[in-house]
Amino acid sequence: MKVAQASPDGTRWTVRRVLILVASLAWLAVGHGIDAQEKTFLWKVSKNDRSLYLLGSIHYLRKENFPLHKSIIEAFNASKRLVLEIDLNRVSSDVQKVTLDKAVYRDGQTLQQNVSKETYQLTEQQAAKLGIDMEVMATMKPWFVGLTLVAIKLQLIGLDPNLGVDHYLAERAKRSGKPTGGLETLEFQMRLLDQMSSRDQESFLRGSFAELDLLDTDLEQIVQAWLKGDGNLLETLLLAGMKEHPEVHEKLIVDRNRRWVPQIEKILAQGDGAMVVVGAAHLVGKDGVIEMLKARGYRLEQR
Repeated sequence: MKVAQASPDGTRWTVRRVLILVASLAWLAVGHGIDAQEKTFLWKVSKNDRSLYLLGSIHYLRKENFPLHKSIIEAFNASKRLVLEIDLNRVSSDVQKVTLDKAVYRDGQTLQQNVSKETYQLTEQQAAKLGIDMEVMATMKPWFVGLTLVAIKLQLIGLDPNLGVDHYLAERAKRSGKPTGGLETLEFQMRLLDQMSSRDQESFLRGSFAELDLLDTDLEQIVQAWLKGDGNLLETLLLAGMKEHPEVHEKLIVDRNRRWVPQIEKILAQGDGAMVVVGAAHLVGKDGVIEMLKARGYRLEQR
């Protein structure tokens, strides 16, 4: 199989290298009327005498965005355990196999056979911009091609998934011996993507094109909005492309929010002072976790 042109660190884009990069990202994975200039994307969730911290994560940052705001570090230090979307400290060492089992056609089908001519041509254009030979992605399923394009773009513009907030806090928890857990498993996330209909997988791929354009034009604005806790702006920036594909938005954002809220309630009821960290896109808007918790009678205070 051919490989693409060299990446910035001098290696070449092979399927194996793409698998490692995409898997490392977890999810590539955003309130209302709040003085964002004085806040972070951290909330204290409480009811009666129980509370926990809920943090919206951004999955890509640069070294200059650290250290994190003292409110986040203080909340992390005060929490007895860390709960992420997936427990990054317990991800199977066989992550490549888990991903490959779901991400690649094994019956002779190809990407070109499973998307429209227009979508395939757009994919070729995006791949060319990133220096990727389409043959590398020939047998990848549409959802995985979308993740691959975004993952490679992030690396090419100098963003490190290992400096994402969730990865940073997971590593900090590991060093300090703080217990970690996950709301989902990597296997669940892969299955969720793989079980989407062919139409939804193509919509997911096309949505990734909007995300690539967003990274070109609004990256610094996204990071600054997150640093300032500006949920309204993040909702506009991060969800605009996905909302053009409502079925995908419902399955990958809203349905998962609905599944997470009872888990967050259970964690809070246990009263052990946890910090829960999920992608920022899951916290904003009327279908976000913040509004769902408010509707259930919880008090939320942005820190």
